[in-house]
Amino acid sequence: MFLACALLGAGLGYIITLVYRPQLLPPSLRLGGLSRPCTVLLLGVDVVYAGDRRHIKADHTSFQGRSDTIMLSRFDPVKNSFTVLSIPRDTSCDIPGHGRQKINGANAIGGEQLAIDSVAALTGIKADHYVLLNVHGLVELVDALGGVTVNIPKRMRYRDRSAKLNINLDAGPYTLNGTEAMGFVRFRHDALGDIGRVQRQELFIQAVLDKALSPTSWAKVPELLTIAQKHVKTDLDLTQIMKILTFVRGVPKTQQHMVMLPGNFSGSGDWAVDQDELNKVVAGMLGQIVPAGSRTELRLTVENASSSPGMARKVANYLSRLGYPIMATNGKSEIFNSPQVVSKIVAERGNPQEAALLKTDLQNKGEIINASIGDIQSALTLVVGDDLIPLMESDSEAEPKRHNRR
Repeated sequence: MFLACALLGAGLGYIITLVYRPQLLPPSLRLGGLSRPCTVLLLGVDVVYAGDRRHIKADHTSFQGRSDTIMLSRFDPVKNSFTVLSIPRDTSCDIPGHGRQKINGANAIGGEQLAIDSVAALTGIKADHYVLLNVHGLVELVDALGGVTVNIPKRMRYRDRSAKLNINLDAGPYTLNGTEAMGFVRFRHDALGDIGRVQRQELFIQAVLDKALSPTSWAKVPELLTIAQKHVKTDLDLTQIMKILTFVRGVPKTQQHMVMLPGNFSGSGDWAVDQDELNKVVAGMLGQIVPAGSRTELRLTVENASSSPGMARKVANYLSRLGYPIMATNGKSEIFNSPQVVSKIVAERGNPQEAALLKTDLQNKGEIINASIGDIQSALTLVVGDDLIPLMESDSEAEPKRHNRR
């Protein structure tokens, strides 16, 4: 009797965990999930117009446009993690058989296969599968989810009548409908251009994951798949899609990595790859542990999102004494426009080991975010929250003692 009750309790516990907290279960115990690593190339395809000059109109069914969004995703059940590598559309690379040009042209020139080959030539990883999504599909998918809440970092204003794009968004937390979401992820009219757009796409994906993987949204999967049939082109069958979704739903947030292709602007304005840093990113995607550099090698940007003025400077001075080179300090965060209770340690290069080192030096304060959403020229962006105020207060009290010892 006791054994039967124990088995029943364990069974009920397993079912409840599987439905509501699948991230607490190892991948091997999640029904219908992945059994081996899988790599998928996602392309967000721009609008394709057809007809003559007098009768030009958008072709809502075409997938042959340039790819405004290029993301290489690797889902790894062995490591219980997934990584999304965002590749800026203006990245200069060798497109097999067509010379060196911007990577976003690969799909328009030779379809998804040439896009896969071009990304493989750039990164060394050849995607197992592809997913092409046109912009109209994004609108319908977001609306089906009931909107997606995003913390918009700064005011966004832009209108393009020819592209039927009207972006009018204020800074702050906002629930975007489908049309607004399309504007948010396509906007590129700021100082960083396409790189800023990639950062916003990563913010948007994080928000979509938070919404789509909640228990209430899980029931909408059949509707989302119906929409996808109209606006998505893929070689994944329904069973494979469900396996990936089931796996992703169970990956804890600390094991979700989003990173931008490391590089710099070239003289022509294209994005030039930093091959050494890309090699580290690829190694991490393939499940290898990439050790953190020394403190003197980890360049930091410190931003203040706490309720106390001057905290960015105080924290920067504290970390500088520990050996970190400080790239910049900002009195107001460019990522979060409202006071943060918990500090954010943004791993710009997708290396959690680097973020963990900084967290240790902050006496285990802060939340690690594996995404390239801050200062892309730094290894880490630290967004200071209220949790670091006591540490800085105790440090200021100890400062006179250090001077006295001198």
